[in-house]
Amino acid sequence: MALKITCVERVLVGTADLEAARTRWSRAGFAVAPDEIRSNAIEFARMAAGGVEIDLCAADASASGPLADAIKGAAARGGAAIGWIWGVVGEEPDVPRSGASIAIPGTDGTVAHARLLPDERAARLPGVFTATAEVTSSLEARRVNLGGFGANANTVTYLEHIVVMTPILEDAIAAHGSIGVACKRIREVGNGARQAFFKLEQTVLEVVGPARGEPGCWGLAFMCADIDRAVGIARKSGLQATEPKPAIQGGKIARIVDPLDGVAVAFMEPPPAPAR
Repeated sequence: MALKITCVERVLVGTADLEAARTRWSRAGFAVAPDEIRSNAIEFARMAAGGVEIDLCAADASASGPLADAIKGAAARGGAAIGWIWGVVGEEPDVPRSGASIAIPGTDGTVAHARLLPDERAARLPGVFTATAEVTSSLEARRVNLGGFGANANTVTYLEHIVVMTPILEDAIAAHGSIGVACKRIREVGNGARQAFFKLEQTVLEVVGPARGEPGCWGLAFMCADIDRAVGIARKSGLQATEPKPAIQGGKIARIVDPLDGVAVAFMEPPPAPAR
């Protein structure tokens, strides 16, 4: 069976101060797991958006390797979403994967491993770290398992999209096509910029180019059951949040005004179900 990317298994957020990051995301209504996992001088604090894990990561000065380097770079900038782990199924014996192994928290709370794809198959986006990890369970099973972190007070039910800025959109589309992640559509947004959309399970990867600033992950949008509750919790905790307004996709959208660890965070709510 050929190697196949099926989902975004987790998103990684680099920060210089893990405890402070934990507090910030908790104030926004996320249930951050109480225990941190430490591996290879990197600490992970975990939370969930449906079946997608969100890891807050901090690296010691002694930490080394591609993931540690990405975390340290993000920390030096005040924090950032550094990238994600692709979920894959199957094996590909004729195309060996890179020998580089990345330690990450396993679904059972132990240490697991992700792996880098070979350079010719990495689908590299400037400023974005990616690796692959085998996925053996369904989206719903992963959602149930990650539910052990606790319910998100902000009513977040899943990660709706990841926004990435890239210098050359055509290169991003071709790179993702080379690993079997096809572009679903392209949208003109004005001033020469375009958006390319890729969808895996419930999560849309929205790549915008050409980037006018630093390339890399820009923001995360989370779907909520109750956007007014999400905004209210953020405000009650001292965070500024915009009033919910109609979203282009339908439904509503609101934003946390100041980024959380360099991550622009939006809350969304789906449109009402059509009357029968």
